[in-house]
Amino acid sequence: MKDNVIRQQLPLAAPTEKIPALKIKEFRNGIIVRMPNHLGDAVMALPALAALKKILPENCGLFVVTPAGNAQLYQALPIVDEIIRLEKPHKFWSKDEIKQVKMLRPGAAVLFNHSFRDALCFKAARVPELFGEPTRNRGFLLKGKIRFLPGKKGEYSPSHQTMRYLAIAGALGGTAVETFMPEFVIPCQPDELCGPAPALFYHPLVMVMAPGAAYGAAKRWPHEYYAKIAEYWIRHDGTVALCGSNSESGICEEILKKLPKDKAFNLCGKTDLFALMYLFKYAAFAITNDSGLMHLGAAMKTPGITVFGPTDLFDTGPVSDSWLMVHDREKCAPCLKRVCPKGNAVCTRKIVPSQIIRAIHKEAKRLQIPLVKNRKVCLKD
Repeated sequence: MKDNVIRQQLPLAAPTEKIPALKIKEFRNGIIVRMPNHLGDAVMALPALAALKKILPENCGLFVVTPAGNAQLYQALPIVDEIIRLEKPHKFWSKDEIKQVKMLRPGAAVLFNHSFRDALCFKAARVPELFGEPTRNRGFLLKGKIRFLPGKKGEYSPSHQTMRYLAIAGALGGTAVETFMPEFVIPCQPDELCGPAPALFYHPLVMVMAPGAAYGAAKRWPHEYYAKIAEYWIRHDGTVALCGSNSESGICEEILKKLPKDKAFNLCGKTDLFALMYLFKYAAFAITNDSGLMHLGAAMKTPGITVFGPTDLFDTGPVSDSWLMVHDREKCAPCLKRVCPKGNAVCTRKIVPSQIIRAIHKEAKRLQIPLVKNRKVCLKD
């Protein structure tokens, strides 16, 4: 089978729509941004967040509203001055959360999500001006409306999600920072973290694997294929760290069945975001599905490979030219379904481990990753 391996290209494709120039009437104490709920979307919005920071007058702050589970992402960003943590991000904000926003006294709110509810909550917090996409009938609540044409069903997107977030920031005068992705400063030392992850931070040749995908089963490359990649990496004297949420631990246990216990570790549900960021920072390589951990790994500048099936690699591919995207386009892709309607997930299953191993081998040579050839490792039967 012919390989279909694409290296992510920067700059990413920008939207072609004409974006109006907008102006914030009064900044007051700063700008508050409703960041996306999902980790992957949140990471894709970070370049736009950095662009908004640049338009702030002196002594004004950049504030974010985020699900509590993502708070550590912004704690590691010096550009963020205050974080409002939502305990129930899919519900109306609590009185205390609205009060926290009101006390910050921002002059404007930028919404990087599509929620009518969140726009209403900003109004309840007395934020004077709201900017964002006029989706879900919330246009009458917004002062500044930025419209993007909806994607065509069954076709790949002409622009990347990151660039649409940047277009919203650009409408307010923001421009991308030189490094594109803002710099992270994790506010703790590696040895201050608990759990099993710190033991792997300085281990040579760690590969991070993220075989899950919160979006749905259709995005998951088969766990037995991940096991083949793990075997290859371990035979070359590498160590494998399997990462994900608690709900994905079972998938990782299946991968571990034939792997030596001292060379492969299931970290699902045992790491916070700080530990994951350090793990990616020190890892030699990563392999993931299209997921939040793919985006986090790319943001941490870890080289890697990701497998795309039903989702759109041109819309939500990793924001890094150190990543390869592997896909085998079927007539039904991108369907964007959580579960394959045909029941066979052929778009992911047709990407076989040998393709990924060839790509890893080439990348290891290019990056001068010192894999030991023909390493004899005893694998379980």
